[in-house]
Amino acid sequence: MNKKNLMLGGVLIVLITLAYLYQGPIKDWRQNLSKPENFLAIVDIEQIDKIEIVKSGKTTILEKHGDKWKIVGTKDFYVKQNLADSLKSGLEDAVKAGFELASSNKEKKSDFQTDENSGTRVKLSQDGEMAADFIVGKRGVDFTSTYISELESDNTYIIAANISSVFSPSNWYDKTLFASDKEKISKIRFQYPDREFTITEIAGSAEDTENTENVKKWEGVLPYKFSVDEEKINTILDIMSNLIAVEIPEQNFEGTGLEKNLIIVQATGEGIDNTLMIGDVNENELYYAKRGDSDNIYLISGEQKDELDKRIWELK
Repeated sequence: MNKKNLMLGGVLIVLITLAYLYQGPIKDWRQNLSKPENFLAIVDIEQIDKIEIVKSGKTTILEKHGDKWKIVGTKDFYVKQNLADSLKSGLEDAVKAGFELASSNKEKKSDFQTDENSGTRVKLSQDGEMAADFIVGKRGVDFTSTYISELESDNTYIIAANISSVFSPSNWYDKTLFASDKEKISKIRFQYPDREFTITEIAGSAEDTENTENVKKWEGVLPYKFSVDEEKINTILDIMSNLIAVEIPEQNFEGTGLEKNLIIVQATGEGIDNTLMIGDVNENELYYAKRGDSDNIYLISGEQKDELDKRIWELK
C-alpha cells in the first residue's frame, strides 16, 4: 500500500470518527446542554418530614411519624399505606426525572394546570426548612408524564414521572379500623343496653373424616351455655378482624350517640384486643363507630352494624 493510500485511509478514519462523535456523544452533549435542570434534583426524599398539599382551596398537611404519615389536625388519623407508598415512589421518580420545557408563557400555565388556581401546590419540608415549593399540573398525553412549574416562574416543564396521580386523592385518610388475623380471635363479648353475652372458641374433634387435627368450634358461655352456628359467627369474625369504614365524618362527638354504649363488641385472642363501639345513625343511614382505644370517629354501613347487633337466638 503506497503512502497516498495510507493518508487517504487515515483521513477516512478521522472523518468516520468525527461523524460518530457528532452524531453520538457530541449530539447528546449539545442536547443535554440545552435541557433545563430538574429543580427537584436537590431534594432528598428520605429526609422530607412534612408535606403540604393545597388543592381546590383545601389544604392537607402530612407529617412523618416513624414510617407513617400522620394527617395534621386530626386526632390520630394516618395516610392509607398504599397512598403513602405511591407518594414516596412518585416523589422519588420526580427527583430523578428529566425535565423538558413545555412553555415559557405565563398565560398558558392554566392550560397545563400549573397555575395556583387550577393546579396542586406541593410544599416539601425538612426540619422546618422548605426543600421545594412547586405546582403539579395535569398529566401529559402519554399518561406517564406530568406538567410541573415553580410558583413564581413563567415556565412550565414536562417531566417523565406521573406525579399528577400521586397528588390526585381528595381524601388521604386510612379508613381501616381493624386489620387482624381472624384465626387468632378466640373470644367475642357482645354488650348492649339491655343484654350482654359472650362466646368463645372451643376445640372439637373432626367428625366423619380421616383428619385427626382439631376443628375450631364456637359456643356461648355467658350468661349461659348455648350453641353457635359456624357460618353466622364467621361473618362477625370477618368484621371484627378486618373492618374498613365507609367514610370519615367530622370529628365531633356531638350527635354521634357513641357515649350511649348502644353496641359494644370486643374480640380478643392471641395478640388481639379489638373493641368496636357503635352509636347512632346519620342522615345517610351510616352509623357512627369508633375503636375502644381511640377517639377517631368513623362511619360504617347499616349492614355492618346489623351483623353486630345480635341476640343469642340469632347466633344459634
